[in-house]
Amino acid sequence: MQSDDLFERAKSFTEEMGVVSVSSLQRKFLIGHFQAKSLLQQLIEKNICESYFVQGQGYILKKFSK
Repeated sequence: MQSDDLFERAKSFTEEMGVVSVSSLQRKFLIGHFQAKSLLQQLIEKNICESYFVQGQGYILKKFSK
């Protein structure tokens, strides 16, 4: 799976779900922790979503309302 393709799929998944986490990306795309964490960072850098901390769940991302 190409990196750009994976990013676009992760972007669509985030927009569909509204909230994503490292573990949800791992499960959805069958990828490792490092790759899922990298995807989350890209989603934040591209202003697709913002991160916030949830006790017991760690950092998760919520898409920006448009």
